[in-house]
Amino acid sequence: MAKKTDGENPALMVEGWVPPKLEREFTVVGKPLNRIDALEKVTGKARYAGDIKFPDVLYAKILRSPHAHARIRAIDTREAEALAGVKAILTKNNTSGWLTHWYEIPQVAFPETVSYVGHEIAAVAAESIDIATKALELIKVDYEVLPSVFDAEEALKPGAPEVTVSDLASDSFLASRPPKLGNLWGGKPDSHIKGDVDRGFREADFIFEGKFKTPSQCHGTLQTRSCVAALEGDVLTVYESCQGVWSVRNDLSKSLGLPPEKIRVVVNYQGGGFGSKAGAQRSITFAAWMALRTRRPVKLELTRSEELVSHPRRPSTTIYIKTGVKKDGTLTAIQSKAIINIGSGGLYGPFNHDINQHPVLLYSCPNMHVQQIAVHTNLQLTGPARSPLNIAAVSAFEAHMDEIAEAIGIDPLEFRFKNYTAYSDSVRRTPFSAKNLDQAMRQVAQSIGWERRAKRAGMTTAQQQPQGPKRRGIGMAIYVFHGVGLPPFNANASVVLNRGGRPRLLAGVVDIGSGAATALSMIAAEELGVSLQDIEVVYGDTNQTSYSPATHASRVIPEMGPAVLQAAAMARERLFDKVAGYLKVDAAALQSANGWIYEKCDRDGDAKARRISFGDACMLLPDGESIVGTGRRAPNVGTAPYNLFVRQADVTHATFGATAVEVEVDVETGKVRVLKSATAHEFGRALNPKLCNSQHYGGLVFGIGFGLLEEPIVDKKTGMTLNTDLHQYRMPTSLDMPEEAIPLNIEGDDAYFAYSSKGGGEGINSAVPAAIRNAIYNAIGVPLNEYPMTPERIMEAIKSDKKKKEEAARQLSLA
Repeated sequence: MAKKTDGENPALMVEGWVPPKLEREFTVVGKPLNRIDALEKVTGKARYAGDIKFPDVLYAKILRSPHAHARIRAIDTREAEALAGVKAILTKNNTSGWLTHWYEIPQVAFPETVSYVGHEIAAVAAESIDIATKALELIKVDYEVLPSVFDAEEALKPGAPEVTVSDLASDSFLASRPPKLGNLWGGKPDSHIKGDVDRGFREADFIFEGKFKTPSQCHGTLQTRSCVAALEGDVLTVYESCQGVWSVRNDLSKSLGLPPEKIRVVVNYQGGGFGSKAGAQRSITFAAWMALRTRRPVKLELTRSEELVSHPRRPSTTIYIKTGVKKDGTLTAIQSKAIINIGSGGLYGPFNHDINQHPVLLYSCPNMHVQQIAVHTNLQLTGPARSPLNIAAVSAFEAHMDEIAEAIGIDPLEFRFKNYTAYSDSVRRTPFSAKNLDQAMRQVAQSIGWERRAKRAGMTTAQQQPQGPKRRGIGMAIYVFHGVGLPPFNANASVVLNRGGRPRLLAGVVDIGSGAATALSMIAAEELGVSLQDIEVVYGDTNQTSYSPATHASRVIPEMGPAVLQAAAMARERLFDKVAGYLKVDAAALQSANGWIYEKCDRDGDAKARRISFGDACMLLPDGESIVGTGRRAPNVGTAPYNLFVRQADVTHATFGATAVEVEVDVETGKVRVLKSATAHEFGRALNPKLCNSQHYGGLVFGIGFGLLEEPIVDKKTGMTLNTDLHQYRMPTSLDMPEEAIPLNIEGDDAYFAYSSKGGGEGINSAVPAAIRNAIYNAIGVPLNEYPMTPERIMEAIKSDKKKKEEAARQLSLA
């Protein structure tokens, strides 16, 4: 390969050889190109897991617990086994000691004690869905119903029923975590202390307190969990709907006791995940086990109702905040306690500081004591959801900050700038590798028309408020998110060149609809100097590819981006070595772009540059010889939000953003319309502005759902979810979207990442609910501290506020 030049990028987080920077303008990166899989999707040619067909397939169904907490005395499957067409039944009777794995967390496959409504009791494989369903009806289960608890604060009280957790061990992110104490996850809160909060409160001119509640949230993917597991020779092939083929292969290997190389996981196309499908779901493991036992393909596809009662959804929270502030708006102390309902188990470890990090990374305050308390209850599993607990943090803290600003008479935007922090650790003065939140704040304010905002909450003017019952308001919120990769940073890619002339990118990621395959192909195309259409990409398959992270946690671009860049650059440099002899130039003098490899011009631009097309250059390779470039991501140099409090470094990696919205509130019905939105996210570089804009729109939908509509309704006596379809569990439609949605892609150098590009799949939605809440507050002058802000809750708040004002007026008149 050509020697390194002064244009190299030593900060790029890759293992081994560091590629030189491209000393030319980009020809692919930064262009709004169409997705490479768009045609297949819109024409119906795309084949999802549910479309995979085998002639001798069996169909699987799962029996679930009707009780929130119960010991299974006995299971009788004799009638079900005798039913014609039933080929396999799994229960605790014939799977003793079997552990399934999800995110590498071991769980008893069919436990003696179930801990939530929907917990798996048995699985059946039969010749048809009807037979499998009938078999479930014939299984007799004798339950001993046990006391249960559904409210997290109640579960912490002495004498509360102790939840039988679903997980046998702490998750792999926190392998040394101590066991739970009572219903308290990990036996203690997760806390971060900075300075002296008592002193900070003494120094404050004002002290404000607030209590905020955020709901659980279902993912609502278009495609429910589905798979087809089949033995193909001596290899178990699983056609899946997951978000990570390699993570699922690892989980299945541990669950089934098979060598990893004897399992192939394939996701050709995927109908949405939002964090819910990153590991091997238990239902998939059951299907795979029955395929091995019967030696026939087994298909399992959950109904919408099954999906909503069984998948690990977002935890609900209750967050208490106490803040001290001076008259000029300077923060002196922040104290918070977040109580998180994590249900009977799931994946919580990576998020055990998601709420704590919000004030620490966004606000300059010398004294803080923030803590998260995760609590087990007899509700269903919880786990990753788009911006898992960040959305709860923003919904609480940003609402609280607006109330403070309103109370002391400072513009909320000005208040945030006044308390802006440039450091992740103000004591050590640890900088961020990039932080352009100030740009994001200014741009959303300008785009929304912040100058039109009423200066006082609930203030009406002829210019700002229409006559009648409808009131308009403008609000904003800010956020921090990781989007910079996660341990173990095992991200690998390869680029192969041969005489055919078409570069082949091998990346073992799943494209869940975000356009990951397109974006990674653009990186490869840019480095090689060809067009996007020239790249053939293999993805979503453990065959041919190397280990890659699952497509969740906004990690694909920040992790796979450097690996793909390194692989493509290595292949290019090796091709340059071949071309150099043919053109009779030094390989270091070569460059490629727009399908050509050419000699760089001298500084005066007068050189007679020699060139060859990329395809002809590949023809220089002997028959049967290929050039292979490999790339591997190195661990993060600095800290990130998820490990900010457990290690120190000289730099912190993170992404930031801001949202502003304008709403219209009908004070007679409580109905809210989002009229306009502006969302800004710090991508570092927008690899493909069209794909980035899609993340803005998707985040807006998710945020509107969380803020105004979505909430699983749980029976307080039984723990049963009552709204288990998309008619009763209300998600946003096109009618709920704003008339104008402005996406703003904030760009800035961050040399640690490929072309500075970082993740953007989750952060955007996290500030939308709080921005809506603050706009409603600005419109009607009434604070709303419980999400979703349904018409019923808005009307209750208006009535309550009216009564308080009437009582205050009465007391004043008596005085």
